[in-house]
Amino acid sequence: MLNLRPQLQNLLDSADQKQDPADQNEEKITVSSATKRIAFAYERFRNTLEPDEADILRRKAIARILKRRLEEGRPSPVIAEQLLQELIRANYIKNVTKKFARHIAAKLERTQQIRLHLSPAVAAWFLDIVSVSIDRELFPWRHEEMLVALMYKDTYARVEWTDNLVKEADRPTQLYMACHRALIEADDNEIAFHYFVHHFPEWSHPEFNTVSLNRLISGIPEFYAKIQTSLYHPARDRLTKILRPVAVPYRIIRDIIQREPQAFNSTDTLDQAVRETVSWRARKLRNRMSKRAWHSILFLFITKTVIALLVEVPYEVFLLLRFSWLALWVNIAFHPLLLFILTTTVRLPDTANTNRIVEEVSKIVTGEEIMSTLIISRTRTYGALTWSFFTLVYIVLFLGIFWGLFSMLALLEFSLIAMLIFVMFLGLVSFLAIRIRHSVNQIRIIAPREGAIGSIFTFISLPILEFGRWLAQKISQINIFLFFMDRVLEAPFKILIDVVEEWFTFVRDRREEIV
Repeated sequence: MLNLRPQLQNLLDSADQKQDPADQNEEKITVSSATKRIAFAYERFRNTLEPDEADILRRKAIARILKRRLEEGRPSPVIAEQLLQELIRANYIKNVTKKFARHIAAKLERTQQIRLHLSPAVAAWFLDIVSVSIDRELFPWRHEEMLVALMYKDTYARVEWTDNLVKEADRPTQLYMACHRALIEADDNEIAFHYFVHHFPEWSHPEFNTVSLNRLISGIPEFYAKIQTSLYHPARDRLTKILRPVAVPYRIIRDIIQREPQAFNSTDTLDQAVRETVSWRARKLRNRMSKRAWHSILFLFITKTVIALLVEVPYEVFLLLRFSWLALWVNIAFHPLLLFILTTTVRLPDTANTNRIVEEVSKIVTGEEIMSTLIISRTRTYGALTWSFFTLVYIVLFLGIFWGLFSMLALLEFSLIAMLIFVMFLGLVSFLAIRIRHSVNQIRIIAPREGAIGSIFTFISLPILEFGRWLAQKISQINIFLFFMDRVLEAPFKILIDVVEEWFTFVRDRREEIV
């Protein structure tokens, strides 16, 4: 039997605990199969326009539903049941009890009272925090938080800060946030919620009185200002990048606990379980990358087809008085095909990477071996002359790459609009592909070696990636298709679903009365 660390033993004991079956006889919230199929199809299509992780999509769905339902001004119990019904129809959750709906209604009642006293910006942020709170009620992260705490404890003990990248007073907070991002891929709202429930423990208490309400109303604006400063610290990306390979063995430990906790009985069984789990996660990552790629491809195809029909074709037919089928089909088909190639040619880490994970897991599980020092420092800095020279070279490269692209497209008789569409989507596809390909870093602990050809390709593609990242940030803020679906189409569609659901309920009740 391995001599497990107390923190890991507590995690195993917690994983073995069975859920209380007391609520099994409680009345469940149900929806009709017909409305469920329709709503699921709608949500599935909508999510192709926002390629993201499943848990983040679910939480965003909760936020969308809450925002729409709260504006209707109905009582909290009604909103809570409607929220859960929509989540069931969209297949985000299974059937839940009406007792659970009453629990959510109590949180929504608090939410309504608090939001009335907040500024619009803080109220919108607070609603995102409430969405995370409801999501954590549905899918608790207790084990994940325990593992983050273990990773933070180990990392803090082995870190060496070589410069003033982070002020000493801010280091614990920034390191803990980086552990969240690196290990469980938590976004800013999830991290903010973690600190919110620690700062305002009364939020989670069943009893919520006037004193608790007043404390939250007065304290949330100040907490919002502080957490925003911490979340957007200049070192956040640097710390997360450094800790990503550090998080790999902890992620494997979490998987082993979920899949085969008995593997911790001996060194041999643990080593074998680590290797099997790495292979299992590699297959899972491959499937997830494929799924994200297909969602992105569908999004690109739909978006580009609409843009081509609304912008490119009218511009060429009515203004230029000529039309190029070649440019149209290239603009529609080339980028999805490129994304498919880039995302299906990802090389998974080799055996040496797995061996290193086995070593690191052994150190973490027992805590008996000293882990290597982790250097946290700034990125390399350059003198003014060197920096100016590199900037000039980069600008020349940037202009040269895009001049070459436009020249090539001109030879293919692309119009100016067709060229702009092609280059814009080339940047987006390159950035999306890199993000999807980087998913493999979840099991990569040894940095890959880049050969001469890879270095040249990186050098040439860097301006396109920079352009794609800038575009992705801007487009995510002005996604016209999502805006149309969320602000124009979703409300009447969901009202229609509610009416159909009420009709099915009425018919079912009448049938039972007759029988």
